[in-house]
Amino acid sequence: LCRGEEPMSSEQNAPVNLLLVDDRLENLVAPKAMLNRPDYRLLTATSGEEALRIALRERLAVILLDVVMPGMDGFEVAQHLKRLERTRTIPILFLTAVATDAREIYRAYDVGAIDYLVKPLDAEMVRKKVAVLVALERQREEIERQARLLLEAERRDHELRMAELRLASDRRYRKLVEGIEHVVAWSADAAGRLTFVSRKASDILRVPIEEFSDPDFWSRHLHPEDRDAVFDLFRQALADGNDLAVNHRMLAGDGEVRWFHTGVSRDESWTGNAELHGVSVEVTAIKRSEEAQALLADVSSILVESLDHRRTLPELASRLVPALGDVCLIDEVVSPWATREVARAYSQRALEARLGASKRSEPLDRGTTPAVARVLAERRAELHDATDAGWLATALGIEHAELLERLKPASCLFVPLHARERTLGLLTLVSSMPRKFSGHDLALAEEVGRRAALAMENAILYDEARRAVRAREDVLAVVSHDLRNPLSAISMSAGLLEKALAPGANGERSGRLLQTIHRSVEQIERLIRDLLDFGRLEAGQFTIEPGVHDVRGLLQESLELFAPLAAKKGFSLDVHASEELWLRCDRGRVLQILSNLFDNAAKFTPPGGAVRVLVERDGDAARFTVSDTGPGMTEEELSRIWERYWQARRTSGAKGVGLGLYITKGLVEAHGGRIWAESTVGKGTTFHLTLPLANPPTAPERASAPAHSAPGA
Repeated sequence: LCRGEEPMSSEQNAPVNLLLVDDRLENLVAPKAMLNRPDYRLLTATSGEEALRIALRERLAVILLDVVMPGMDGFEVAQHLKRLERTRTIPILFLTAVATDAREIYRAYDVGAIDYLVKPLDAEMVRKKVAVLVALERQREEIERQARLLLEAERRDHELRMAELRLASDRRYRKLVEGIEHVVAWSADAAGRLTFVSRKASDILRVPIEEFSDPDFWSRHLHPEDRDAVFDLFRQALADGNDLAVNHRMLAGDGEVRWFHTGVSRDESWTGNAELHGVSVEVTAIKRSEEAQALLADVSSILVESLDHRRTLPELASRLVPALGDVCLIDEVVSPWATREVARAYSQRALEARLGASKRSEPLDRGTTPAVARVLAERRAELHDATDAGWLATALGIEHAELLERLKPASCLFVPLHARERTLGLLTLVSSMPRKFSGHDLALAEEVGRRAALAMENAILYDEARRAVRAREDVLAVVSHDLRNPLSAISMSAGLLEKALAPGANGERSGRLLQTIHRSVEQIERLIRDLLDFGRLEAGQFTIEPGVHDVRGLLQESLELFAPLAAKKGFSLDVHASEELWLRCDRGRVLQILSNLFDNAAKFTPPGGAVRVLVERDGDAARFTVSDTGPGMTEEELSRIWERYWQARRTSGAKGVGLGLYITKGLVEAHGGRIWAESTVGKGTTFHLTLPLANPPTAPERASAPAHSAPGA
């Protein structure tokens, strides 16, 4: 070999494949004889389709292709070969027994032929042309081989450089993570055994550094509930090679639970073996904050469900276990030094210790435990060691200390429930080994206690307000009863006197005085009714007694009382209720609604004015419209007409306390209707209200009901 030359490869010494294509076997004899050489492997095909199949299967150096063939001719075969990535570079020599013109030759070159030979073939020319093409093919193969060798050399050089960079980077990375707080960098083999951990790992997990090399390190320190998920993550990272991450808990050497966010990736060691690289960031503070927010959200949700704290506090106790301990007791203060239990909850571990069997039914004297007495007196939470089961049993009011010994208590929290300088109760939480309460737990328990105390205070205030409302209702009932009895007597006596008086001047004067007495009695009775209705509406105790009633009858009955007032004040009254409509309503209350609206219109309509009443169908409701031609209202006044005790300044000489429209609105809404008003200054005010329609009564029912004629037409 010459200096610098590489030895010939086995590929270069192997025979090359030549494909001879002719539809007649006898025409293949001559080319085969001409090209019969050891370094040539001759393949033959008798059709274009067969030639294409061989070209796709074998690597060919040259194709000698007959032009004229039945079915797929040589030109078509060449076109197919040039379209395919695998065969487009194969040299093609066209062979034909027919002399052709220049256009056929040009066509051969257009479809990708190297040359065009006419039969009978010149053996020497065929051998030389094929030899040149084979030599070109071998050179091409050699160039490809050299390119592959060059790429392989470059790849190896690149991998070497990358390995050096990874080594240097690994040194820098490990040096970097050594100085980061709350981060553990580690490497492990395919079995999960740690081969490297950063120095901070020992401080974070409170574990001696040599313990990290134990084969069962992960099994001992992963939280039991997270162990399977983490091991599955390791296996998946090794199998797929993807970067993966998971949040999980670990048990520190002191028994405390720590949260970590761990990311792992697969790599190969310098020995070529698969290994895991991981970074575990301690996120205990973040997770505690998230858990605290979730717990407080649940606490608030529970406490707002009801104003009965004896119902919500047991639910609260159940939510705090086991999130904030194994035992939760909630007491209410019944005297400065005594509390009574109102709620309790136990974890499964505490129930297994049979703590649930003990329950306090009597108030507990807290003076026997100075720590608890101090918490109640100073209204400041305290955290205590609870390993002394006897002391803890006294503090909790548990008779049998051996029950607590089974639980193995670790620490205890006493949290006062106080609001507005008043101690309302006591929240007690107990943890068992290995968990010990921390300052974080104390702060969280204090916030829970603050919210529970507010709920208890709200419940107490609500109960006091409810009792005050009940007392007010009782007073109103008594006052209305005591007022109505003498008023009835006055009204009856005035009526008898009016009948007994003789005609004459004195009789007329006495009659006017008696009428004044009647009107005064009616006003007082109406005021009493409004006050009673107002009280019922405010207390949410207002009820109606619905029935089916004719709109025309209701209007007629209302207008019988209103028409004389219109005549007396000198304004016209226009009523339209042409369609027969029936309401599902409380008859007495609808008469009260109409009376209030008619009286309101009468107050503001001047002599010569008009009040118009219209009733019409509005979908599945009857719509009442009452309009007057009074002075109207401004937008500010219109926005306040439904307020209690409010009266328009234009109510000159009006009697009442401003409850009429407020009560009217309540009555309409109690029927499932709605009421609204429109007003223009100088033109008057219009009130609209809707009440639900009812199906008309049957003929027998209508026949038995009192007849009413339509007021107005």
